[in-house]
Amino acid sequence: MKLSKKLYQTAWKNFRARYFMNIAVAFVVWFFVKDGYQYTADWMAAGVSTRVTHVQTEDKKSNFEIIQEFINGQDIVAVDTPKAETVAEKYYMGYFSVFVNEVTNSGSLGFGILNGINKILFRGRIRESIVIFVMVIVSALGWIFWKNLLLIGRCRYFLEERLYPYTKADRLLFVYRTRHIGNTAKIMLIRSVRQALWNITIVGGVIKYYEYLMIPYVLAENPTITTKEAFALSKQLMRGDKRNAFLLDASMLPITLLDYAVSHLISFFFLNAYRECIYSEFYIGLRQAKRETMEKAELLYDTYLVQGAKASVYPDEHCPTPYLKHREWLKTDFDRDYGGNTPILLFFFLAIFGWSWEVFFYLINDGSFINRGTMAGPWLPIYGLGGWLVIYGLKPLRKKPAVMFLGSCAVCGLLEYFASWLLEFIMHKRWWDYTGYFMNINGRVCLEGLLLFGSIGISVTYLAAPILDNLFQKIPTRVRKVLCIVLITLFAIDFIWSVGHPNVGNGITEGFY
Repeated sequence: MKLSKKLYQTAWKNFRARYFMNIAVAFVVWFFVKDGYQYTADWMAAGVSTRVTHVQTEDKKSNFEIIQEFINGQDIVAVDTPKAETVAEKYYMGYFSVFVNEVTNSGSLGFGILNGINKILFRGRIRESIVIFVMVIVSALGWIFWKNLLLIGRCRYFLEERLYPYTKADRLLFVYRTRHIGNTAKIMLIRSVRQALWNITIVGGVIKYYEYLMIPYVLAENPTITTKEAFALSKQLMRGDKRNAFLLDASMLPITLLDYAVSHLISFFFLNAYRECIYSEFYIGLRQAKRETMEKAELLYDTYLVQGAKASVYPDEHCPTPYLKHREWLKTDFDRDYGGNTPILLFFFLAIFGWSWEVFFYLINDGSFINRGTMAGPWLPIYGLGGWLVIYGLKPLRKKPAVMFLGSCAVCGLLEYFASWLLEFIMHKRWWDYTGYFMNINGRVCLEGLLLFGSIGISVTYLAAPILDNLFQKIPTRVRKVLCIVLITLFAIDFIWSVGHPNVGNGITEGFY
């Protein structure tokens, strides 16, 4: 197969057609597979080092420990210029801050997460040797069953993206959704081991790199093939074309060098995705050119990756290894209408649940019982209102769990922000403050809370609300009515009282956890 101008032009056209989705998919793979988290950690650490200079010690401390020493009055020397806010000063509260600081300190996403878990769950009592041993095991499993398989998913996405304008990013999970995890993981592992052994010879490593280059693409087309077949097909596809693949890489070398000079910004917004578009066209070109002469060419039988005309919707039913089309876990009747007394009962159940959760959380962390919220009664109406917004306001999203999760994060986050602002505007006090939490907005909302809201929204929509509605329907109608009247009356009395006598004090409006 000869390299031609048309190859680059077609790849460029495909790249531009779905620019934002293409760079997003390429970025996700780069982040998890190509140590993008390492670059992020280095960038964060560099940002800290350029703002504040500390006395060097033999023991490297986390940012949070440095801040603790500063608060306790120990000697830390700062530059004469006004001190800017460091990463650790900005994020020193909540669980996410622990992980952010550990990743920044260790320069490794895996070790950072493991050390964060160690500090949160075990108060840092696990010996370093155990942490390292566990991390090695976890890293190896992650490499075999996540990173390698994500490469196949990336190939699948860009092979489909050439023809189908509505290709979704979930093609990254192609191997998992087709349930061929073990076979593809084994083949990719053997490929990596063989490549590592050939690299010892240097020249042999370069040759074998290009000989094995098409294995992920072959598996992206047919993940059911054996190890022997995968290596044989890649070898046949690359026979006589290793030089062309090398020239492809060489043609992108100048822009790759420029990319290093601009902190990988070119990779983010262009090179990573464009390279995949080029190699997808290269694979299809090899496949078409050598199909008649290849042995076992019938194994590459997904004709919907090479058809001439573009289609509006990808025909999943024709895929040789069809995606799972049904979500078996969504068996409850979650798409129902909640009428009658159910809205009232759901509101109070969620409000009482939210109050119980916050009281329990504060009890575990502080060791004391605190009546959370603005009111005297055992309820937090913001949880009930949030539940209503999710159940009734997001009903059109119920058949799309991922979108429902994001919607729950958004609407509950907006509700929490508005409630915080309104309470502070009227009462001149704050009942919660996320200052110091990772990615907070004016201390009113934070990423940690938003993700919790999204998880609760999913749980309520697909599990809690249907189950509770079934239980409510078993209560006699007259009892339900009386119960609703009693709850509304007590709530109204509490609300009127709390307007003039809001619930305040330590752990409520002071000394936030």
